[in-house]
Amino acid sequence: MKQKLPALVGILLAALALWAGCKKPSTLGIGLIDDEVDGKYAFTDTVEVRCTIEREDSSLTSDRGSTAEYFLCGELNDPEFGKSSSEIFALMLGETLNPAFDTQTQTFDSIVLYLRYAAAGFYGDTTQPQTLRVLRVADGESISDTKDYYSTNSLPANDADEIGRVDNFLPKPTKQDSLFEGFEGPFLRVVIKPEFGQYLFNLDSASYSVDSLFFRVFRGLKIVSSSGGASPGAMLAFDLNNNSLSRLRLFYHINSDSTAKNFDFFFENANKFTHFEHDISASPAGQLIGHEYADERLYVQGMQGVRVKIEFPYAQFLDNIAVNQAQLVLTVADNHPTLTPASQLFFTQLQDDSLFVLTSDVAYSFGSNLTGGFSSFGGTPKKVVDNGTTVTRYRLTLSETFQHIVDDDNSTDTKNRTVYLGVYPRSRTAGRAVLYGPKSLTFPAKLELKYTKIK
Repeated sequence: MKQKLPALVGILLAALALWAGCKKPSTLGIGLIDDEVDGKYAFTDTVEVRCTIEREDSSLTSDRGSTAEYFLCGELNDPEFGKSSSEIFALMLGETLNPAFDTQTQTFDSIVLYLRYAAAGFYGDTTQPQTLRVLRVADGESISDTKDYYSTNSLPANDADEIGRVDNFLPKPTKQDSLFEGFEGPFLRVVIKPEFGQYLFNLDSASYSVDSLFFRVFRGLKIVSSSGGASPGAMLAFDLNNNSLSRLRLFYHINSDSTAKNFDFFFENANKFTHFEHDISASPAGQLIGHEYADERLYVQGMQGVRVKIEFPYAQFLDNIAVNQAQLVLTVADNHPTLTPASQLFFTQLQDDSLFVLTSDVAYSFGSNLTGGFSSFGGTPKKVVDNGTTVTRYRLTLSETFQHIVDDDNSTDTKNRTVYLGVYPRSRTAGRAVLYGPKSLTFPAKLELKYTKIK
């Protein structure tokens, strides 16, 4: 899996540091999955599992290094999770530090914003009309290029600051359209009000001479999209770091001979971040927050949605065992036609009361060079047949992690026997999943444990 997400670097590095301090999986550990040469195994799927629905914390969404593959923009009206939205805040930088605009010999013509679609980030119903608006950050405010912004951060931008919009369009994230200079791909074209283009055209050369000065006068853009309250709505995604199809182009001409000219501004090399809002209080997912345990249904959602705290309160009594394979088995409980199950779930653990790190099994799957992805961990939805019924199911590996959990028989703190289930990559995806809980009579969530008893 290609990863270009700066918000995840810290959690990956912290997890690898933790994993490096753990023993390498032994011949009785995860290295023996599906290998029954070394002995007879016992099996159980009755380990006590307790689940609690929690709100996710804020996440780092800044893209100061211009490495993010896409940014979310839109709104969802989800029957299970309530209303969610994402807004983009972005700076832009000119193609050169000296555009050499001359208001005496040149004339401004028009200005257009191009946004490249990123199909991988889309979620929801793209057949519902969308309205996208581009606003300028309010006077007296500006996005900082040196500040890290989180999903809770926002800047004011009022209706009077609107500089462009596209009404009632149907996004086409995979349609290949041609743009100038031979570039081709999926993009959205937004005509910007000429007043803003004239403003940029009239700026003195000093304002363009230093990045920090230009950022201050540019202030930044706020990009929002709405499906007008339709259900389920859609979350769009734009690859702003693609210079070919994401740019702000200013058109002008030379007065003496009408020669057409243009000048481009790019998102790349400038700070960008997303702001998330979640109104889930009246939703089925929101109603479970604050309850001690969730028995029948479990809920996970990306952005700044919800996660599941999973405890194995009595695992320490599984004494003197070597874990050969441990997998948490979760079955999807709803079949919404467009809000499909999240494409990747993962586990974290709480370290030092404030830092969430990947579990050792996830870190092991990624490998020391972070290129392994989730291949050995799992966590992707797959269609399976269970007693004649076709269901969508996740299997998430806990083998190495669960070995440490059962070995921790001296502590009464359940924190040491707890993992957290979430959607990956949380700050860059709107995906969600509704799952059967551990006491469901249909397809209960359970830990499938294969182990060897040690004398």
